[in-house]
Amino acid sequence: MASEEEYKSILRRYLPFSAVDPIFDYIVANGVRFHIKRQRTSKLGDYRMPQPRHNFHEISVNGDLSPHLFLLVLLHEMAHLNTFLKYGRAVQPHGHEWQQQYRELLVQYYNDGHFPKEIYPLLKKYTSRIPLNRAAGNELERRLKAIDSPSETTTSLLLRDLPEGSLFRIKSRPQMLFRSVEKRRTRYHCIELQSNRAYLVSGNAEVLPQ
Repeated sequence: MASEEEYKSILRRYLPFSAVDPIFDYIVANGVRFHIKRQRTSKLGDYRMPQPRHNFHEISVNGDLSPHLFLLVLLHEMAHLNTFLKYGRAVQPHGHEWQQQYRELLVQYYNDGHFPKEIYPLLKKYTSRIPLNRAAGNELERRLKAIDSPSETTTSLLLRDLPEGSLFRIKSRPQMLFRSVEKRRTRYHCIELQSNRAYLVSGNAEVLPQ
């Protein structure tokens, strides 16, 4: 079993350094099984609530995210855990209860200095009302990625930028050719043309139009 310092050294590879201690404390306090995953096209993170055969909280986040974006996604999943603790199972996954928990975590972590000050106007716009401003949330993700990786282009084309019916390749998986079919909330129902298999792909996936 990893020691506290070994666990924190892993977290430092992915999180802003200032956020490592509070995130570690949260994981320990809530008995979270935390997993860092390879890139997933369908989602950036995931929360699994306790079940009879799965009697613990489980959070996963994609490990290819920039540090502040990694923290943003992790707070999203922590908000699911907090919502479960406060309200149980009888609420919608992204309903008002979850949105309020997410808002409180974002404000807390910003006020504690774990996000750059220049994102304050976007963060304020995103969290100023419920339901959360999704357009501002998307722009917040882009801005954090640009701050973390200034040498990378900030004009990457995302799946959500393409019209439905477009052919595209996912930047990280260029060997696969997809056609988008329809939008389903934040993901898109797509068909991989060679296998004719259906996939749900995040609207934030970086794509190469064909």
